[in-house]
Amino acid sequence: NDPTPYFYEAIKKQTENRPIEALHNLQQAIERNDNRAVYRSRQMLDEDLAARSAALGRIYNDLGFGQRALVEGWKSVNTDPGDYSAHRFLADSYAVLPRHEVARISELLQSQFLQPLNITPVQPHLAERNLLAFNAFGPSALSFNEFNPLFQRNRFTLQTSGIVGSNDTYGDEVTHAGLWEKFSYSLGQFHYQTEGFRENNDIRSDIYNAYFQARLIPNVTALIEFRHQDIEHGDLDLEFDSKPISTFRSDITSDLYRTGLHLQTSQNGYFLASFTHQDANFLEGSKIPRTRTVARGDIAEVTYGYKLPLYDVFTGGGYYALNQSFKGTDDLQRQSIRHSNAYIYTHIRYPETWIWNFGLSADWRDDTEIADISAINPKVGILWNATPNTTLRIAAFKTIRRSLIAGGTLEPTQVAGFNQFFDDLNGTRSERYGFGIDHRFSLNITGGLELSERQLRVPNCADRWRETSYRGYLNWTPNSRWANLIEYFGEDFDNLGQGSPRDTMTQRFSLGTSYFDPSGLFAKLKASYFVQKVRLDGGFGQDSAPFLDLALGYRLPKRYGIFQLSLENLLDQRYRYEGLQNRAVNSAIDGLPSSGLPFPQGFTVSARLILAL
Repeated sequence: NDPTPYFYEAIKKQTENRPIEALHNLQQAIERNDNRAVYRSRQMLDEDLAARSAALGRIYNDLGFGQRALVEGWKSVNTDPGDYSAHRFLADSYAVLPRHEVARISELLQSQFLQPLNITPVQPHLAERNLLAFNAFGPSALSFNEFNPLFQRNRFTLQTSGIVGSNDTYGDEVTHAGLWEKFSYSLGQFHYQTEGFRENNDIRSDIYNAYFQARLIPNVTALIEFRHQDIEHGDLDLEFDSKPISTFRSDITSDLYRTGLHLQTSQNGYFLASFTHQDANFLEGSKIPRTRTVARGDIAEVTYGYKLPLYDVFTGGGYYALNQSFKGTDDLQRQSIRHSNAYIYTHIRYPETWIWNFGLSADWRDDTEIADISAINPKVGILWNATPNTTLRIAAFKTIRRSLIAGGTLEPTQVAGFNQFFDDLNGTRSERYGFGIDHRFSLNITGGLELSERQLRVPNCADRWRETSYRGYLNWTPNSRWANLIEYFGEDFDNLGQGSPRDTMTQRFSLGTSYFDPSGLFAKLKASYFVQKVRLDGGFGQDSAPFLDLALGYRLPKRYGIFQLSLENLLDQRYRYEGLQNRAVNSAIDGLPSSGLPFPQGFTVSARLILAL
């Protein structure tokens, strides 16, 4: 009944390019671990450090089963919200969902504050929002890196990755990490550039980070982090109807400093404290002189968590202050924002197969440019393991899009598996209602459905917005070498007023198959059909297209790395698309707005190599 041997067998098989067999071992481990994907030997003989989170998300991502990974991540966090590996697993899994950058970075931040000293590198790109690299097509994937060591010992590691592709695309990432007794660190560098698919669509991004963690005394751990980022890009807005070539340019430079403390108050309780400061300078516009903005922001957060077998309680709050000035052709303008928040959440695990989520948060926002905001936000959710193979999720809650620095917070990001913090405009009030069901029909077949609706009120806007989303998936592994999937995603966006942004109805249907050979060779083929309908002046416009993507790769022996050749949009399709830029435009100190195409414009080729020592 101990899940540990099944878990280690899953890691072993996954590194041997046998992810389907690894998935089966993982499912057996879940069955022996109270039906959740967080592992610890029932004999409690290990210190439970790197091993639990070494390969959980990667097995699902190798197979392309991102939706199933999310289900296991939600169940794990709701069962043990104080476990760092559950938050890291969920952060990796969020990479498959659009407009979940705030949730992904927040889960990563919580994982870093909760984790013990370890040798896991902190890859520079993981903690940044909307890097503008198409389809997570940067130098390395947004998943927990499978090349991390399974056991802790004093040592050094080096991980490198690089990419070269169409449209003059180049990138690299180098991360060095070390562990020595009570001290660990990670140093990283990231570079990505591309000319884009049209004139003035280029991007150039550089990130440098340094992360230090020290155990001051047995129950107190401190961390310090520094990040520097330079981004230069042209016109990235995506509009359904054609428009003249824009001369818009943007140059952003930012420095982030973070300090934190993790105090283990008892066997069941802990206290986290975080302080982050960021300086940002950005120059943007289509005319000369362009508008120059100088911003200085601070955010302080604290949270306390206490867990018992039947319930847990998490409470905390924060204070955000931003001062920025704008200078263009007009006089100098200044803006000041203050945002305070407080919250309390609890998970009640009774009866055994039910997890009840209750929460209450409060926000107070003062802004010199928009109306002040204050609100109380109730939250309720249910996660029910109706059978060992069936999970039901229901939630209803209110929230306010918090003002953040670098898009991360220590506040819980989800209620019963439904995300609270989307890439919306700061200060947006939203109500979300959702229902989801996930079922494992057999060892080889899993599937699920989700329906949710969000109603939004945007600051200084009389319009109301409504988003309705639909998701469905079916995963099938007929034998030990083949994995197949069917996925559907739909979103209806309605602007219930008269202004921008436009109404859109977007649908995407995909069929995929993957082959994995124990020799290390693998191949992935995915066919998709995309259609979008957009309300234009005087009527509707619609465009649709089929897409075909192919990936061929080789997993190096002894966990030394992976080489992959990706051929995307093999049918060389060109299509019209209405982007999300008008629905999430915040200050650069909070991260770049949502952007990016669901598929590349025209046929693209890229080669990626990841090496680990």
